Amino acid sequence: MRTLMLIASVAMIGSGIFCIANGSAAFLTVAFIIGLVFCVMGLLEMFIGFRADFDVTENAVSITKDGLLMLVFGIVVLSAQVTSDTTAQMLFAMWLSVEGVLAFNAQKIDFMNISASERINVAFSVIMLCFGAYMFFNLSLFNFPVTLLIGISLIIIGLRRFTKSFEIEYNRPSFITGNEEKLKDALEEEKRALAKAKEGIREQKNAQRRIQKIREDMAAEQDVLSSAAMRRQEREQEKALEKDSE
Repeated sequence: MRTLMLIASVAMIGSGIFCIANGSAAFLTVAFIIGLVFCVMGLLEMFIGFRADFDVTENAVSITKDGLLMLVFGIVVLSAQVTSDTTAQMLFAMWLSVEGVLAFNAQKIDFMNISASERINVAFSVIMLCFGAYMFFNLSLFNFPVTLLIGISLIIIGLRRFTKSFEIEYNRPSFITGNEEKLKDALEEEKRALAKAKEGIREQKNAQRRIQKIREDMAAEQDVLSSAAMRRQEREQEKALEKDSE
């Protein structure tokens, strides 16, 4: 799963570099490559979202939605529905802005108390928001070539997917593992149960030894008390005999 995501993200970065190298060309000349890469990335993200294991966050849900949106966007581009550079620029600007907002988490602003991966995610969110906002006003500012800006956008999206791929945990699909995987899980559960049973037996024996020790101490105390009572009774009898003899 992780390898598939890495390969797809590298492909997207490569397509971005290709667009930058052909920055002066019209969008339609590179539309097929961009649409194809988006379709492939979308299908892989949907597949990974269903099959992969993630950490305690809801990444599996978000990556599936991202994949669906990417697939739809790729089909739109491949079917030549985007015919002008201005429309393509606005679409990518909207894409970066929306993804930057959705990826942003206000709880992770505290850079001193978050992990390195969370810092990277926040950085990418800020970059996507800033670059997406600039693309909206590109015609009024520096008026860079649209294909060049789209290439930079693809590199940013690909790098974010590249870092996101490291959050994926390996999960072998059930149609490959089958009963072998189930047997392995059952054997591991049996080992854990046996370990717990052994620990319970040890604790029971320790408790029995403590009980026996307490009972022995109580019996010893009772013997001491009984001996003291007998000696006291003997002394009283001796005193009574001495009085009678006088």
